[in-house]
Amino acid sequence: MGIGNILKGKNLDTTSGAAKVTVIGNNSQFTGNITFTGTLKVSGTVKGNIETTEDSEAEFVLDQNGLVEGDITAPNVKLHGEVNGNVHSTSRVEIESSALVTGNVYYDVLEMHGGATVNGSLIRNMGKTAGLLEKKAQKDKDKKPDAGTDNNSSFLQSIDNKDK
Repeated sequence: MGIGNILKGKNLDTTSGAAKVTVIGNNSQFTGNITFTGTLKVSGTVKGNIETTEDSEAEFVLDQNGLVEGDITAPNVKLHGEVNGNVHSTSRVEIESSALVTGNVYYDVLEMHGGATVNGSLIRNMGKTAGLLEKKAQKDKDKKPDAGTDNNSSFLQSIDNKDK
């Protein structure tokens, strides 16, 4: 392909892999929510939620120096840095040894390397959407009795009453 064809717009593929990668650089800070398609690579700081559109091949990559203060929702997630928020994946989550997650991780397939830290729950979607699981978890939490009561004590009392 000659330079003349490129300048005329012929044979110019704007949907190539390189055009689908968005990067937030090392010394950058972004405040606000981000919606992306393709691949989003964060090396800097994002203060806000990150989510993808209906792109089932979308990938979010957080570099070792990256920081996200908010929730992440993407089919494929690779974490090397720090996340203060929940991670929702409908496909695969890879948590590298340098990663620190403070929040719940919702996944279908999880790859977690030795040394990685997750301060939260690891919850397998099992084909369900992460949002529904989170609502169910909150509903179950709301149903739990106060810390002063013990759910098992009522069960034991009912057994004891049968013996009398």
